[in-house]
Amino acid sequence: MRLFVAVLLDAELRPSVEDLRRQLLQEWSRAEQLVKWVEPSNLHLTLKFLGPVHASRVPAVLEALTAVEALCPFMVRLVGLGAFPRPRGARVLWVGVEEGARELGDLARVVEKALEPLGFVGEGRPFSPHLTIGRLRTPAYDAELEVALDRKSRVEVGRQHVHSVGLMESTLRPQGPVYTVLRSYRLGAQR
Repeated sequence: MRLFVAVLLDAELRPSVEDLRRQLLQEWSRAEQLVKWVEPSNLHLTLKFLGPVHASRVPAVLEALTAVEALCPFMVRLVGLGAFPRPRGARVLWVGVEEGARELGDLARVVEKALEPLGFVGEGRPFSPHLTIGRLRTPAYDAELEVALDRKSRVEVGRQHVHSVGLMESTLRPQGPVYTVLRSYRLGAQR
């Protein structure tokens, strides 16, 4: 099973993300041919990618993740469009997290700490909260994209109350991945 831990994007915010995608398509003529867009129903904030996990290990993962229930719910505010690793040579297009970035980082650290005893290695780089909206088929060295990203760097997408975390299964299909929530953990449940 291919697993990851994430905060799902509220359905109410999906139209704002789609609107931002449409705006980018209008400003960057090559976007349609270069970008594989994330389906609106798949939009999420990744806390930890686990990769392939044998089914026999899933019960231990499910139990370990109950640690997140000790944390309090919080708000996130999604603002601005950016790219990894940088606008010139972009491979991933994302929406940034302004409010709630520290809390998401705390959540990601709790997830990592809970899973380390099970053999899941830490990232080794600082956590960078973001909402991936598209992946480029090849790196984009495009001045038009840089200008478009600069223009959209402060666009307000919206706010969301983070009250749960999901252990997700990703099933890869030719049309794109299908995500299934294996279990949802309610923040503050252990208080």
